[in-house]
Formats: sequence, C-alpha cells, structure tokens
Amino acid sequence: MTKPTKLDALRDRIGSGGQTVGELRDIGKSVGFWQDRFVARPAAELLIEQGAPGAEKMRATLQTMPITGRDKKADLLRNELRKALERDGIPPDVERVARSFYEQRRGASLSDRKAQPAAAPIRPGVEPAYQPIEPSSAPDVVTGIANALRKLFGGR
Repeated sequence: MTKPTKLDALRDRIGSGGQTVGELRDIGKSVGFWQDRFVARPAAELLIEQGAPGAEKMRATLQTMPITGRDKKADLLRNELRKALERDGIPPDVERVARSFYEQRRGASLSDRKAQPAAAPIRPGVEPAYQPIEPSSAPDVVTGIANALRKLFGGR
C-alpha cells in the first residue's frame, strides 16, 4: 500500500469545500504544504477585478508570474482560497500580503501581526529643532564631579 501524497491529503481534508481562509491555511500547514503566496494571488486577482487602488501595478506583476498548472497542490489550494475569498471577503491581513507581494513587490507573511510602518524620510530643513536635555543634577553635584576629575587627572 502506498503512502498518500500531499495532494491526496489536501483533497481528503478539503473534501467538498466551504472552508474559510484560516481553515484552508490550517489544512495546508497540517499536510506540510502552505505558502502565503497561495492566498495572496487570488486576493490580488479579486482586488484587480474590483478596481481597487494599485490594481494596475498588481496586474502588471501578476502577468510576469504565470501559473503553469504543473503544481496540482498549489492549484487546488488557490482555487479553494479564491472561493473562500469570494464568499467571505478579503481579510485585512490577506489584503496586506497580496499588496505586498503584487503591488509593492516585497515579501510579507500572514503571521506578521502588524505591518511595519515605513520610516518617514528625513528631509533637510524639516527635522525638528534640536533641544538639549537640561541636566537634572544639582549644581553642587556637578561641582563635586568636576573636583573629582581634577584630582584624578592632576588638575587644581
């Protein structure tokens, strides 16, 4: 008897479908076959169909990454994920990952709890003025330190 393949395990666990994105992710992970790009692509396709901001950039990126049809496991997951996204909507974390992959051409993960804000660019003349921190020590403490340094370095 042959051991079931990952594709067989996916088919068995997905069954007749109807799972949420989270359930499909859990199924994919449980059989050792999950990548966030499997949900990012159908989400990007739906965002393009909806005419969402950034759709043209996503469309251009997707055109450079054709689906070959050689990976039946990925095809099965993408199809089921698309159905879940069409039925339940696109969760914010999935949209963030889809935009990161296909609009901004960067990597991202669904496990990133919060998108890291981009650092604001530093522009000359715009930085806040430097404000020195006022010493909190009393004048007699400063004098004591100065006297200790003079003794240490041989000054008067």
